[in-house]
Amino acid sequence: MWSAIQSLLSRVFWLAGKPNPVPSRRGASPEEIPSGGDVAIVGLVIDEQDRRLLAALGGRNHWSITFAESFEAAQAVSTEARACAILCDRDVAGREWWEAVENLSSSRHRPCVLLVSRVVDDYLWNEVVRRGGYDVLSKPLREEEVARAIKLAWAYWNSAARRQTHSAAAQAGSLNVK
Repeated sequence: MWSAIQSLLSRVFWLAGKPNPVPSRRGASPEEIPSGGDVAIVGLVIDEQDRRLLAALGGRNHWSITFAESFEAAQAVSTEARACAILCDRDVAGREWWEAVENLSSSRHRPCVLLVSRVVDDYLWNEVVRRGGYDVLSKPLREEEVARAIKLAWAYWNSAARRQTHSAAAQAGSLNVK
């Protein structure tokens, strides 16, 4: 739920041209993304220009971006690399976009799925979030928008992963108490 609210607020402030006053909740700020390729991202995008933009952004931000040619490949790479974000092109053949978003976002490590679409409106954004996705990016991709969305997705994903770790540790501790 927080990801939907955070994404909505960041989008509103971005559209208004104002800085976002809503910080990431109990996690690292988007500027604190670790370097050294620690941030794994999967790109299931078909447009060559979008791929070049993502590759360039990855190099500048020390993100490890892996491009997939199919939904199945994206799912496998995401699981293996524990990707924090998956950019999923709405026009990828073989599956409806909503089915891809639902399946990719339900992976065990809960990546943030960002749908890439030529059509971007409130209805689509609401539908993406309802199906477990994180955000919608417009095609062709724009550098500032992609960088902002991935940094926010990483901050959210990292915060959620920390909560899961703390919760699992607390459960393990309570099982050991007699």
